[in-house]
Amino acid sequence: MNIFLKYLYWQLILSPKKVLMITKNYLLFGCEFFSIKETLRSLFAPWKMTTLSYGRGLDIGRYFETFVSNIFTRVIGFVMRTFLIIIFLFFEILVFIVGVISFILVLIYPLIAILGIIYSFKYLNV
Repeated sequence: MNIFLKYLYWQLILSPKKVLMITKNYLLFGCEFFSIKETLRSLFAPWKMTTLSYGRGLDIGRYFETFVSNIFTRVIGFVMRTFLIIIFLFFEILVFIVGVISFILVLIYPLIAILGIIYSFKYLNV
């Protein structure tokens, strides 16, 4: 196989495959880095699992205070995890867009290079 065919195989087959594989790896990295499964599973869990015990006996004031405190920690947990999910979505969208742009550039790079060479001959003073 001559060198030109090897180049075309590399440029049009191997390089796009590599870009897709790299993009897929970054998308999977985002899922692992942001622990998205665990975050979604514990969306309504208390923040840092901080809860107060209701204790023994019937004390309405303490019961109400503990209830409000536990609800408050769940709200904080929900807000923090929602913020983390939003950051994760921005990261994934950014990685996907960069991956698509890279894929397209890898495919059209030979055309850009050839057009650049042809265009440069226009300004050659020979």
